[in-house]
Amino acid sequence: MIKSAAIVKTKSLAPWREVRLQKRKLKKAQTAERKATKQIRPSPIGKREVVVVSEVVVEVFEIPADESPATREEMLQQAEAIGMKVDKRWSDATLLKHIEESQCLTQNDNS
Repeated sequence: MIKSAAIVKTKSLAPWREVRLQKRKLKKAQTAERKATKQIRPSPIGKREVVVVSEVVVEVFEIPADESPATREEMLQQAEAIGMKVDKRWSDATLLKHIEESQCLTQNDNS
């Protein structure tokens, strides 16, 4: 509102600003209403619930000694027997893969 000695003018907002202001006021009102009607259910911090779970049956399968995976030392001995150069950074799986590949190649060469 602009006041002068003789003239009083009211300044109007641009239409986009009016819409923006209305949306902002509506959002504030909705937030205040949501906070006013919010239901708080405090949980006891010191109390714990103990839940009883039904019995779990665990079956243990024993791997026969013949089928057990080879140890690292056994794989290193096999690689040395083949004459393969082994990198110490290789994992057991990588070492086993290289040994199996070299054994497959030697079997194919012999047949």
